[in-house]
Amino acid sequence: MARVRAVDRRLYLLIEIASRRLTRDVDARLTQEVGVTASQAAVLFLLLRRGERRMGAIGEVLALGAPAVSGLVTRMEKGGLVVRRKDASDKRGALVDLSEAGRQAAERADIVLRAFNAELDERLGEDDADALYHALTRLAAD
Repeated sequence: MARVRAVDRRLYLLIEIASRRLTRDVDARLTQEVGVTASQAAVLFLLLRRGERRMGAIGEVLALGAPAVSGLVTRMEKGGLVVRRKDASDKRGALVDLSEAGRQAAERADIVLRAFNAELDERLGEDDADALYHALTRLAAD
């Protein structure tokens, strides 16, 4: 197979299109089966695995700005998925933790996303899936 020149690859565009399609597909599944979006599931997983977090820490881990985190957490709080309280050590900050409903949603979302990842792995094949994993890991670390 002929090698595609870097100028013709348009990697960013392809990554952006793939990201939008995958996000749309996984959002639809998560919304239908669990009642949460992929963004909400990311917050749920973070809190499930690492426990209570400051709003800023959620933004750092998920690469979201403060307004996005605030809106996301507010919607999740209204939905009963998380609880937010003032940080006693920093009156300006807030701490976010899972509610019981949030813990259950995180566990159900984990099942949905494991199945979705298995489908991607099957579609790509082992070699391409490994190569994509390593490439995306490098890009996400920068």
